[in-house]
Amino acid sequence: MSQNCQVVAIFNPKPEFAEGLRTFLTEAAVEVRTENGCLFYDLFKDVDGKLWFIEAWSTRELWMEHNDAPSVAKITAYLDGKLLEPVSVHEMYAA
Repeated sequence: MSQNCQVVAIFNPKPEFAEGLRTFLTEAAVEVRTENGCLFYDLFKDVDGKLWFIEAWSTRELWMEHNDAPSVAKITAYLDGKLLEPVSVHEMYAA
């Protein structure tokens, strides 16, 4: 049996794009939650203004399919020029 795949993706927006990016990612999450294998896909904002997607997928394979989905292509295109640094993605499994 395959373990659930837990993922954290951290976005560090340029200040002038922070609110627009938060709105866009919140709306994008609605589409992602309909993808096969998505257990949860929730956006959080930390005290420093970074945006964090905390997500879980039923299998690593389905998470990898998500990475090639149209929703990720839309997110990637929207991010162009709006971040202080590249998105940091962390794939994890229960210890």
